[in-house]
Amino acid sequence: MIRPTAYKKTISVKFYLRLTAKNREGCCPVRLTARWHGEELQVDSGEIVLPERPGKGSEVECLWDLKSQRALSGRRLTPKEEEAGVPTHPDTATNINARLAGLEKDVTDTFNHLFEKAPFQKVSKAVLLAELFPVAPTMAVAPVAMNLTFRQVLEEWKGENRNLAKDSLRKYDQLATMMESWRPDLRPDQVTQKVAKEYQQHLLDLQKSDATIKVHFGGIRKCLEQLGLPADMAWLQYTAKNAPQLDLEIEEVRKLITWQPTSQHLAEERDRWLFQLFSGRRYEDLEKFDKRERIMLKLPDGHEVAALLHAQGKTGNDAAVPLPPIALKIGERWGWKFPARSWQQRCDWIKDIAQGAGLTREWDDRLITGGKV
Repeated sequence: MIRPTAYKKTISVKFYLRLTAKNREGCCPVRLTARWHGEELQVDSGEIVLPERPGKGSEVECLWDLKSQRALSGRRLTPKEEEAGVPTHPDTATNINARLAGLEKDVTDTFNHLFEKAPFQKVSKAVLLAELFPVAPTMAVAPVAMNLTFRQVLEEWKGENRNLAKDSLRKYDQLATMMESWRPDLRPDQVTQKVAKEYQQHLLDLQKSDATIKVHFGGIRKCLEQLGLPADMAWLQYTAKNAPQLDLEIEEVRKLITWQPTSQHLAEERDRWLFQLFSGRRYEDLEKFDKRERIMLKLPDGHEVAALLHAQGKTGNDAAVPLPPIALKIGERWGWKFPARSWQQRCDWIKDIAQGAGLTREWDDRLITGGKV
């Protein structure tokens, strides 16, 4: 029997500077980003701050604290500096921070109110927006930063999501590169249904895989969301038709376990492969593995077993998955540290391991583009 998902009463509200939208005085608008239940909301806070200014000598004085996400007052200016017009915030840091705190409280209180009306149910973005902006929902849309290239918008998105896995942050770089060669003058806010269709045909002409095209269209949607523009149009959705996955068979897993690696790097990759197999962890999650995610899970019969805590980003729930002895042994062998490797490096090593361990089945190396093999 499938159990319905129970959502948590948890929302993350953060503030980021839109550095690509600096005005002539060097001040930047502050954007609020809220994330909950797999949803994301970005709105213009209405505040403008000065990120930094020249300090004493060659130093730079920071006027925005990245950790607390609040404006800093900075040092007291001398009369000579005031006369010279040394830049500062349009308003005092105290007033700016008070308004930011009030906005954060409004969003959090509204979310909590909606959650309490239907406990453990998902709070949709549309419902939260309607509650926050009952008169004019369009006021929640951040002003479009005109003339920004795809790369500039995606770099801004990276800056606001710098804690994501490296592979996630790099995922849309190919889109920016492709746009620079396809239509250098095209800007994200100029993408229409006609342009999207032409771009899709361009990628198909280049025989790009369906999976790649899906990533490109996902990048376009990210750019529109970053600019506060609608991004849920049907013509911006691309369905990838992937080749069937080749799972390891039980006998192949046994061969992988008993194989004796011939070098340190192959031993590392074989163990990483097995650890992923027995723990359910993606490769990018191992890069930022935290020892605190290891817990002891109490079973109904009173016994305790080692387990791994998985953060479920879409639901906000944590799932504890028992660790088989072999995964526990691998983790201890490597001190629970799994160094980051490039995908090209990993693919080469995995092929060497497969050949050495006697995994001789053919690779699933088909290219699917436009729904055809």
